[in-house]
Amino acid sequence: MSGMERQVMLAQARRVRAWSVAWIALVAVALLATTVQVVALKIAPDPRLEAAAGTQRSEAREPARRGQIVDRRGRVLATSLMARRAFADPALIWERGWERLREKGVRTTERDPFVEAAEVVGNAIGVPPVEIDRVLREHADHRYVVIWPELTEAQAADLRSTRLPGVGVETFPQRVYPADQVGSQVIGRVGTEQKGQSGAELQHDVALAGTDGTLGFLRDVRRRPLWIDERDHRPSQDGRDVRLALDLVVQEIAERQLDAAVKRYNAGGGRAVVMDVETGDILAIADVLRSRRGWQEIATDPQRRIHVSLGRNRNVTDPYEPGSTFKPFVWAVATEQGIFRPGTTVSLPNGPYRTRFGRMIRDVKYTGPVSWKTVLVKSLNGGMAAAAERMSFSQMQSVLERFGFGRRTAVGIPGESEGLLTSPKDWTKYTQTSVCMGHELGVTPVQMVQAFSAFCRDGTMVPARLTLGEEGAERDFPPPSRRVISEAVALSAREAMEGVLTEGTGRKAQSEQYRMFGKSGTAQLPRPKGQGKGYFEDRYVSSFIAGAPFEHPRIVCLVVIDDPDKARGHFGGSVAGPVCRDIVDETLEYMGVAPDQPAQRREQVAALREDTERH
Repeated sequence: MSGMERQVMLAQARRVRAWSVAWIALVAVALLATTVQVVALKIAPDPRLEAAAGTQRSEAREPARRGQIVDRRGRVLATSLMARRAFADPALIWERGWERLREKGVRTTERDPFVEAAEVVGNAIGVPPVEIDRVLREHADHRYVVIWPELTEAQAADLRSTRLPGVGVETFPQRVYPADQVGSQVIGRVGTEQKGQSGAELQHDVALAGTDGTLGFLRDVRRRPLWIDERDHRPSQDGRDVRLALDLVVQEIAERQLDAAVKRYNAGGGRAVVMDVETGDILAIADVLRSRRGWQEIATDPQRRIHVSLGRNRNVTDPYEPGSTFKPFVWAVATEQGIFRPGTTVSLPNGPYRTRFGRMIRDVKYTGPVSWKTVLVKSLNGGMAAAAERMSFSQMQSVLERFGFGRRTAVGIPGESEGLLTSPKDWTKYTQTSVCMGHELGVTPVQMVQAFSAFCRDGTMVPARLTLGEEGAERDFPPPSRRVISEAVALSAREAMEGVLTEGTGRKAQSEQYRMFGKSGTAQLPRPKGQGKGYFEDRYVSSFIAGAPFEHPRIVCLVVIDDPDKARGHFGGSVAGPVCRDIVDETLEYMGVAPDQPAQRREQVAALREDTERH
């Protein structure tokens, strides 16, 4: 090889080495750039790629336990349990089902995947396959549907063992009400998303619901969990328990007695409230509505047809005309202002009382001159009108203001009404002599028991309350009271109202165990809108309110019977009075209050009750 050839070969070798180094360097730079890009995409991927590439991070919800609702003694009224239900992905069942049928050699004309899945699920949990098939077909385009709402542990295990694609078992919180429908209007209910829909469930939804937690973790390409970092765990905060003033036993007593009375008198409905006069706690608040064949009902509530707990609580939402049960409040204020003293003789005629402006005031019976105390005992309209004429408009209006009528009680039930009162600018002489008899005004049952607590105490009125508080903030102490009349007048009114039961309109409401004091009321039912003005001639609201025992009252009870069948009775003393008595008797006995009725009176009352029931 010549020198020239050798030089050419060396030059070519140098060029090859140079190009090789260049290409190696280029490849190295490219690999380095690719590695950097991969790392960058892993650390901070472009948002445009995340949707297509997915993510290795997942987050699971950790549901909070909904708090319990308990009564005043800690008895559970509402609680949450973890239940199981069967769910399905109909679209996946349809897709994978054909493969299963082909493996079995089944021709597609013989059956389809829904029939196959329905049989597997039905046999596993012991339900008719046709029901599962119907649900799958109704939701064929859905990716999630509950095919059976509640499973036992054994049913859940059997269904899991089928390993059927598109079918699974999940746990979910289920709200349970141990007392069934007792107190359901007060307790309320939750919806499918565990959100409060009514009652205490709605009022205290935020506190009861708590706060859900989250759990973040990494997963592999098969979406299996790989790693959990404690920093990615935010624990749930369970909801707080709520304690109501309600007493489950007293609530059951009130509901049972009220329901029986409404049926006995073929009434359109009834309401009852029992309040602890020492604390203002509402121990029971019952509300019944009925539909009667051939009757055009005045009070209706379509929501109750869905569920009783969704209906309005008429004890706070629907004012009614109290009639003569309102007279004690006017009597007490008139007495305190010196219009009449209990022993003062009120000059009444042996016939209708005619007011100064010519209005005729009628009574069931005419007595002639009687004492001011007798006016309340015998519920004399003429005597109340005589007092009203001696009172100024502002004095009569002060009765409403003192006892809290025309204002919400803030008892905590949604939709509470203020009541219906005539405004001072529209007040007339006619209004003056109507209000004194409990007409031309509308009150709620809760307003009535709250106001009546003044006669059960020393003339001070305690606010009604239905909630004792949320967990950690319970209010066991009673709310502050407010003086509305003097102690002496309160005692005088109490003595007169004991006479209502022993010699007045409430004799059929006497208790063999306790010295009760109270007042009956019978008011005509006002015509609703669209049915004319004024009142029905033969439809009534019958009511009775009472406190007991006499010396140291513990409770006040109000019973309102809405629109009783006149053919069976309509006077408040004979229709609502006995119901009120029975609720008082059972409640005080349950509370451990010793009877205070003298033995001689017990025998007299027993004889009266026997005679009444016989006739």
